[in-house]
Amino acid sequence: MISDRPALDRPALVVHGHFYQPPRENPWTGIVEREPSAAPFHDWNDRIHHECYRRNGFARILDDRGRVARIVNNYAAMSFNFGPTLLSWLARERPGTMARLVEADRQSAARRGGHGNAIAQAYGHAILPLCNDRDLRTQICWGIGDFRQRFGREPEALWLPETACEPRVLDALIDQGLRYALLAPGQAARVRKIGETSWSGVEDGGIDPSRPYRYVHRDGSGRAIALFFYDGPIARAVAFEGLLRSSQWLVDRFVAAGRGAGSVMHIVTDGESYGHHYQGGERCLAYTLEVEAARRGFLVTNYGALLDWLEPGWEVELKAGEEGRGTSWSCGHGVGRWMRDCGCHTGGRPGWNQRWRTPLRAALDLLRDDAAAHYEQAAGELCEDPWAVRDAYIELLGEGGREKRAAFFAEHCRRRSRGTLSGEQRVRLLELCEMQRSALLMYTSCGWYFADPGGIETVQILRYAGRLMDQLEELGAQAPRDRFLEVLAEAQSNVAKRGNGADIFRRKVVPARVTKASLAAHVGISSLPGQIEPTGEVAGHRYRVRSWEKRQKGRLEVAVGRVGLERLATGARSELGMAVVHFGGVDVYCVLRPFAGKQAFEQSRQRLWSELERASLLTVLRIAQEEFGADDYGLEHVLPHARDRVAKAVFGELLRGYAHQYAHLYEDNASIIGTFHDAGLTLPPELRVIAEVTLSRRFEQELERAHGRHDAGAYREALALAEQAERGGYRLEREGASRRFAAMLDEVLDRICAGLDASAASERSPRPLARQVAVSDVLELIELGEGLGIELDLDRAQERIYDALGQGLERTEAVRLLLSVLGLSEQVATS
Repeated sequence: MISDRPALDRPALVVHGHFYQPPRENPWTGIVEREPSAAPFHDWNDRIHHECYRRNGFARILDDRGRVARIVNNYAAMSFNFGPTLLSWLARERPGTMARLVEADRQSAARRGGHGNAIAQAYGHAILPLCNDRDLRTQICWGIGDFRQRFGREPEALWLPETACEPRVLDALIDQGLRYALLAPGQAARVRKIGETSWSGVEDGGIDPSRPYRYVHRDGSGRAIALFFYDGPIARAVAFEGLLRSSQWLVDRFVAAGRGAGSVMHIVTDGESYGHHYQGGERCLAYTLEVEAARRGFLVTNYGALLDWLEPGWEVELKAGEEGRGTSWSCGHGVGRWMRDCGCHTGGRPGWNQRWRTPLRAALDLLRDDAAAHYEQAAGELCEDPWAVRDAYIELLGEGGREKRAAFFAEHCRRRSRGTLSGEQRVRLLELCEMQRSALLMYTSCGWYFADPGGIETVQILRYAGRLMDQLEELGAQAPRDRFLEVLAEAQSNVAKRGNGADIFRRKVVPARVTKASLAAHVGISSLPGQIEPTGEVAGHRYRVRSWEKRQKGRLEVAVGRVGLERLATGARSELGMAVVHFGGVDVYCVLRPFAGKQAFEQSRQRLWSELERASLLTVLRIAQEEFGADDYGLEHVLPHARDRVAKAVFGELLRGYAHQYAHLYEDNASIIGTFHDAGLTLPPELRVIAEVTLSRRFEQELERAHGRHDAGAYREALALAEQAERGGYRLEREGASRRFAAMLDEVLDRICAGLDASAASERSPRPLARQVAVSDVLELIELGEGLGIELDLDRAQERIYDALGQGLERTEAVRLLLSVLGLSEQVATS
């Protein structure tokens, strides 16, 4: 038979990056809290974004002088997947990088016959062979649905977390219409040419990675999926052996391992190798894919496009794994790493064990099964097929989910409800689906991966378990808390002071809980710095404040009002009446209870106001408690993201007084400080603190006076203070200054780039003289930043000027100087 497929006249090269971070959001709030280990960044998502995700979207190719010759989007040249939970964070917190991913997929699909570089990923990064059939299907459906919403097309493949696989998983991929999957070479058991009867064993990892293989569904239908087994030695060298130090070395390895025209050379690694694990790895990858590979005869492509050239001519069977549960790329025992003490661990010490993995999974399975039984019964009263509803719920989790609800209910609930569900019934069904979302996320694989259950990854999945139990109780079910903790207590930490899993749960999970009452208290207490915002969004809720009134008696400040909450994901509503009492400083007392109606609320308020005028403080507190509730809340219930703002407001007057005293102390001791400095002596820490606080405050004040100016004259005093601090070895607080200068730089770059895009309105286009003034302003800002010791992020300036040159920015002398200052090569200016 003559194939109508086009011939592949040279070797193909595919580099796949698996980009993933575990969910970091507090399950009760949806907010990523500060992670000190990621300093100076807020959290590890933020840090790895800076080091890897963004840098691959704007990767630099340097000339022979180390200047930037090109800025390229690595995602447009490589095959990639991002975890759905990480994409959710990117879309919310770093939309520019998210847009870069979508654009890369669109561009690659246009160049490669409709085959985009992006592939999907199982939603919660669960180990799929360890999922029951229902969870396996939902993890795949949600991964596909999330991909469809973000990239606007159907995926051709789905990343298997940790490449964990067994025949049941591959059958499920085929059932969902997926075209191919990626596996490690050590996962194959035997292969044979299609049409032949004899098999060849490849259990030692010796499978030929230069061709695709076919796996056939076990149902006898003949349906199949293509499998690519990556080159293990080269992938390992990239990830762990420093091969990213040179693009020439990398391509040399590709050439040496290549099989010539019509074959494929491909590797699969964690995407974080390119920039996070190996600094500068994204530049090596960029030069490899954009320059070196083509120069050495490779066609850079992706797997979907490859299958248009290379139809699988061989079939494969997979290893069963040590316990018949499947295999993976990161456990030599199959999938034992996520279920037992198999011997695989990371970061452990002599004598440590991972026996805790088994009771951890058992505790979660217990909770999952209880939640599933309640879901099936309760959701079954509202829809025809509760599990089909869960599979489809991903449609409501993305952008515009609220607008899709009516169609969702119409499709899934019409027959059972004999018409339209009531508003209360709709909320209940969505709350049930949210409960199931927690149940899926508590199986995130990272919870078992590392050496001890006290790590942040295991704590995170236990937080999902805690949230799930709260959701069960909110839905009127009884959560199996005692049974769950009893099983979890068998998970013993290797660190004695951590105790067991139940101890870790009580210490790390319970304090993270946020209830409706504590969230309403957060809204009320956060009003202390000033006027309360009447509406807003916080922690996955929309809030509305009504009847808010403040009164003072000396230093005592009392506020009374109503706070309504609506959960954004489901529409569930509640309202509470509250009283907030501020005694000054850090003493805050908030009491609240469910709103009982206008008349009762007004009576409570009037009683409190009347007592405030004549009664003692203790009486006011007693009346507040009698009228608004016995449970009290304080500053510790303010959500972490707002604590700094509230603390500054609470301590503001105190800190201003201290700063004034420090300034006097600094002036009184200026001669002593100068003598120590001139003599080369180490300044006592007490005097150093006085100097740093005083100089930092003056520095900030001078920058505020000069804000918006670009000339050095406006910053004369600030420059002198920066010089004084440098001479004395003092640390100045420059965080606020960095934000100001970044905003000023963006504003000036806007003036340079305005009107260059042909789609921009002509009236927005500045005259050439005005643009040159803006270029001069950029140069002055950069020079000022250096003089003030402010580290400006010039990456974005590089990128904007690079784009501006491509859109016709005239290469004047000032622009040439700007190129030099920004580290852009002359070739960029002339291209």
